[in-house]
Amino acid sequence: MNRRQALQVGISLLAAPAGWGRRPRAQPWEQEFAAFARAGLAQTHTPGLGVAIVRAGQTVFTAGYGQADVAAARPVTPDTAFHIASVSKVVTGTALLQLLEQQKYHLDEPIGRYLDFPVRHPRFPDVPLTFRHLLTHTAGISDVRYGQTPAFRVVGDPTLPLRDFLVGYLTPGGAWYAAADCFTAAPPGQQWQYSNVAIALLGYLAGRVGPTSLETLTQQQLFRPLGTRHTAWKLADIPPKHLAKPYQWAQGQLRELPPTGYPDWPAGALRSSARDFARLLEVFTNEGARRHHQYLQPETLHAFLAPQPAIAVAPGNPTIQQALIWLRREVNGTPLASHSGGDPGADSVVCLDLAHHTGVLVFANATGHPAFRAFQKEIVLRLLDRAPTA
Repeated sequence: MNRRQALQVGISLLAAPAGWGRRPRAQPWEQEFAAFARAGLAQTHTPGLGVAIVRAGQTVFTAGYGQADVAAARPVTPDTAFHIASVSKVVTGTALLQLLEQQKYHLDEPIGRYLDFPVRHPRFPDVPLTFRHLLTHTAGISDVRYGQTPAFRVVGDPTLPLRDFLVGYLTPGGAWYAAADCFTAAPPGQQWQYSNVAIALLGYLAGRVGPTSLETLTQQQLFRPLGTRHTAWKLADIPPKHLAKPYQWAQGQLRELPPTGYPDWPAGALRSSARDFARLLEVFTNEGARRHHQYLQPETLHAFLAPQPAIAVAPGNPTIQQALIWLRREVNGTPLASHSGGDPGADSVVCLDLAHHTGVLVFANATGHPAFRAFQKEIVLRLLDRAPTA
């Protein structure tokens, strides 16, 4: 599975103890969960997992199971950095909402005034694209051409600059431009279609409306004040001993994969550990604050997570709604917000229980498949069930 298919993981989820500190002995739940996690890893041929539970601004459980490097028998810990794929979009979205608070732009204003190259829907050139369109996957930008271009996937960090990729993909005469494959048949604002390229454009816009690039902005406004140690947009910025190696189970054997990179890095290139990303979830479960630092004002956070009207995400299932970046749904009367991600050798999900101010995450270093997805869903449900009493 890749980021271009990751949506179905999030919809499936919605439909339905290293680093824990010095303790005299493990509590029964921890023992039970550890046994369940290790059995699931073996049954799904997944090397390792990082998990966390956050409640009302506090990380109450974080753990690693299995192996980050199979050949070296290096175990996963809460500080092991995983490729989190499309969960990266949560970070990109958070940075854009911070800029919104700083009044650098407005959600419904055209993006064209901030760009140094033209972006127009070729079928509807008079309909402007807005920031809200990009944040809700309704800009009319399609990933079809992207998925048909193997050259975009590279080993390691991408070398193609973000601007060059966007110009080549979205402007007439660009190296990869094809009106029928780079844009949808519907005008901006009229149809939902998940788009990594749209989020990449949003990441580029962060550097146009803000004082610096998205990479620097997130370092200054999120990663550094949160105190993260193993989170970065580039592989080169995390020592290999802290990285989970990517794997895939295929044809009866586990195969190590090379680390992947894409030019649309704001949409899916982040590496982060369970402990680090839990600190961001602390912000989302505590009215935008963490340890007396206000990352987002409460009203901004509520707008971030609020369902957007008149956007049909899943045909025939109106209960699944698009927020800004996040997907929303009520399950048994409980409002949940989630985002998932998948790439070769990586599968991730984060989920917020908005009624109980809790959040959970599951990061894995293997390509997702149906058996793993069922296991992943059960992990999330167990973590959410534990969250109020952890």
